Amino acid sequence: MADLALIGETPAFEVARDILGAEQSNWWENLGISVAVTKDIAQVEEVWRQLEKGGIQSPGQSIDFTKAWIKRFQIPLEDQLYITGEARGKVVALLPLKRVRRAGLNILTWFAGYHVGCNAPLIDYGAFDRLSEKERNQVWHRMRRAMLGADLVCLQSLPDIGRGKYFSGLGKSIDVEVLYRSEFESWEACRTTQLTRSRRKHDKQQGAKLAAMGEVKFEELVPGDSRADEALATLFAQKAARFAQWGIEDPFADKNMRDLYKDMFHENKGLSGKLHVLSLDDEIVAVRYNLAHGDTVFSLISSMSERMELRPGSPGKQNIRRAMQAIFEAGYRVCDMGAGFSDEKRQWCNSVINLRTHYIPLNIRGALIARAHRFKCRMRKFIKEREELFNLVKSVRSIVRRKPGISRA
Repeated sequence: MADLALIGETPAFEVARDILGAEQSNWWENLGISVAVTKDIAQVEEVWRQLEKGGIQSPGQSIDFTKAWIKRFQIPLEDQLYITGEARGKVVALLPLKRVRRAGLNILTWFAGYHVGCNAPLIDYGAFDRLSEKERNQVWHRMRRAMLGADLVCLQSLPDIGRGKYFSGLGKSIDVEVLYRSEFESWEACRTTQLTRSRRKHDKQQGAKLAAMGEVKFEELVPGDSRADEALATLFAQKAARFAQWGIEDPFADKNMRDLYKDMFHENKGLSGKLHVLSLDDEIVAVRYNLAHGDTVFSLISSMSERMELRPGSPGKQNIRRAMQAIFEAGYRVCDMGAGFSDEKRQWCNSVINLRTHYIPLNIRGALIARAHRFKCRMRKFIKEREELFNLVKSVRSIVRRKPGISRA
């Protein structure tokens, strides 16, 4: 691979050619470290799919998911940036970024952002493990030098994996969240580990209450099933009702966002769509939206009916119990439930991974914004870790959002 390959004529990327070209030396060549930059996703598709085979931490690392995102939200070519890093004659890292504009600033960040549990560059884990610490740092250093055309690079929610060695070279970082996963070799291992005797008794009681209300049916729907579109529509309707109840903005209110998830479910390419659906007398009362890759199921959205009379039967909890059984009995080894604490994650997840947001300022303005954003993230984390304070903030936010004429900025 050439030291730097560029596709297109965007001036900011042309500057990258000059800067990185000036750095080239025999010392760099001996390490075998080089960088390539392009705005065209097709130019990196082959190497991207190869890196995906080694496993992904998030649907946001899927090229099919990213392509769907670009198509649905019509992201211009000039706002896309793909950087690959090569060491010892092999591509070891790929960083896909989009440029967004916030308050007059240009920021390079992930395509999916907070819509997936975590984000990360794609890397060849085996090749990266064989590199020395100096080589790994130099790969990221050279890739950082190609991040031009913006004020700041903000990489949200990178998983702290590989004992911190994989992404430590990507700028300054702070702890922001925790990712929750259920990791087991079988359903029996999951059941006996996570479901205590009292929990099993409680679930049985709730199941009996729900069954007393009508015929309970659990289904796993895949692309092509006749009821899939009905389940998807119900999922988003139930989520809208729940967000309205909480007084917070519905992230799926945008039709393009709903269509994106529909596309990913139906297309069934690198990510396999699965809907876990619980019905009562043929009325859908709970839905879980999943995308599967390799031995992992990513559970991205869950919903349940807001009907008060159903609460004693807890349809949401009944659905997740059956969903977990279906996942592990199908041979999957990981169910990723995303970031942010919830009761279902406490009950089912035995693995937690720290998430960090990394900042790479590209000028003075970017450095100031990065400092302000770090402060905001620290305050958010401080509040979320204190239940009484977090509940107070949620209550105030709900009141503010529901009152007309009050600013929501």
